[in-house]
Amino acid sequence: MSRSRYILPIALVVVLAGLAGGIRLYLSNGPKLVEWRPDTRAYDRDRKLEAGALGRAPRIWAPAKTPDIVVIVLDTTRLDRLGMYGYTRDTTPHLDAWSQKARIYDQFRADGPWSLPSHASLFTGKWPIAHGAHGVPLSVAEQASPLAAGTPTVARALRAAGYRTVGIAANKAFLDSSWGLNQGFDVWLCDDITKGSDGSVAPSADRVERMAQQALAKPRDGGLFLFLNFMDPHTPWTPRRGYVREPDKIRKNTLPGGDAWQRATERLMQDHEATPETLASWSEAYDGELRFMDEQLGALLDALPSLGIDDNDYVFILSDHGEYLGEHHLVEHSKDVYETVTHVPLLIRGPGYAAGRDATPLQHHDIASLILAAAGLPPLANSASTATAGVQVTESYYARKKELANPKLAAQFNRIRRAFVQYPHALILGGDGSQEAYDLTDDAGELSPLTDGPWIDGMKATAAAWGASQTVAPIVVNDQPENTDALKALGYVQ
Repeated sequence: MSRSRYILPIALVVVLAGLAGGIRLYLSNGPKLVEWRPDTRAYDRDRKLEAGALGRAPRIWAPAKTPDIVVIVLDTTRLDRLGMYGYTRDTTPHLDAWSQKARIYDQFRADGPWSLPSHASLFTGKWPIAHGAHGVPLSVAEQASPLAAGTPTVARALRAAGYRTVGIAANKAFLDSSWGLNQGFDVWLCDDITKGSDGSVAPSADRVERMAQQALAKPRDGGLFLFLNFMDPHTPWTPRRGYVREPDKIRKNTLPGGDAWQRATERLMQDHEATPETLASWSEAYDGELRFMDEQLGALLDALPSLGIDDNDYVFILSDHGEYLGEHHLVEHSKDVYETVTHVPLLIRGPGYAAGRDATPLQHHDIASLILAAAGLPPLANSASTATAGVQVTESYYARKKELANPKLAAQFNRIRRAFVQYPHALILGGDGSQEAYDLTDDAGELSPLTDGPWIDGMKATAAAWGASQTVAPIVVNDQPENTDALKALGYVQ
C-alpha cells in the first residue's frame, strides 16, 4: 500500500496541532473574560450580616418629617469617561438617563487625588490640610494618617438631628473602620462585606446594590442618610464578558497582576512611553468596569421610587477621584494633582436642584454643607468653602508607600503638591519648588505648561494667601490594624 495516502492526514494533524498551540499562546496573552452572573451563594453569605445590621422587615410608610438623603460615591471614576460629560462609548447609559433630571456640575474638583482625603473632606467639610486624613512620609510607619477620633462629621450631625445613618463601602483598603471615616454612622458595612461574586477583590457593585436596597427597605420613622461607595473602576480590573466591547484589545499580562504590569507602570513613571497596545488594554478594561458598575447602579436608581426615595428627597452622585491611564506618565491615582484625577463628576437631584448644567465651582468639602442644608441643618463648625476662598484646591501628600519605597520613584513622589484652580486657570505648586501653570480653555489635558502670563502671579498670591489662612492638622497614628490584605489586593502595598 502506498504511503502517500497517509501524508495528507498526518499533515492535517500537524497543522491543527500548530494552530492549537498558537491559539493557546494567543489566549495566554489575550482576553480572559469573566462570565458574570449573580452569585446566590455569595448573597447567602451576606444574609446574616445584612439581617443583623440592616433589618429585613418590609417598609412601613409614615408621613415624612425630614427628607431622606442618599450619597453615592463612584470610586475611581473619571469625568471624561461618562456619557453626560461627553464620552461616546456607552459606558454609563443608566446613569446618563438618570442624569437628564439632575443638576450636572461641570466644575467639581476633588479635595485629594485618592480615597481617604477626598472622603474625609466629604464627611468633615474641610480641606485635607485641616482634617489631616492624608498621606504621610516614608518615615512614618503607617500607610496614611486616619481621621482623628472625635472629629465632627456630617453623619454625627445628622444622627443628632434624628437621622438613621448607614454607610456601605466597597473600598476595604481606606474606608474600613481603621481610618475613622465611620464616625457618626449607626451602621458601617465595609470590613465584613463578601468580596465580589465574580473574582473581583473588592465587593462588586451587585453586592453594594443589594445591600443598599435592603437599607432603604428597613422601617424608619425619621430621615435616612445612606452613604454608598462603589469600587469597580479601581484596579485590579475584572474584564467581564458582555461588558468589554472590544475584548481583543485586552492583554491580560498588561493588567494589574499580569507579568508586564509592574514593568510597564514603573517604566512609564520614569518617563518612558507605554506601548499603544498596553494603553488600549488598560482603557478597554477600565471602560468595561464602568459598564458593569453602571448596570448595577441603574438597578438601584430604578428601584428608588418604590423604596420611598422621591422628588422630595436628595440623591448625590459623585466620584472621589479619577484614574490615570497613562496620562502625564502616570497610572492609577494618589500620585499627582492633574485634571485627569482631580476634575470629577457631580450630579444632584432633589428640591432646589433644577435639571441642567451648572458651572459653580465646588469640591468635596462643599458637599458636606449641601448635605446638611438638605436636612435643614447648619454647616459644621470651621467648614471650608470654595466659594468664599475663591479658589479650588486639591492636595497631594506624598504617594503610597509602594512608590516611596521604590528607589527609582521615591524622589518623584516624596513631596507635597497642590493644584489651585480658578477656572480656566490652573497652577500646580510643589513643596520641592516645582511649578506648572495651564490655561484649561486651550489645554484641558495640561500638556503644555506656561512659563509666564498676567494671571500667574495673581494665582501665586492667591495660593500663598490660602496657605497662610490654614491650620495644619497633626499626623495621627492609626491605633487600629490596617487591612493589609485589602491594601495588597488593591495595589497599595507591593
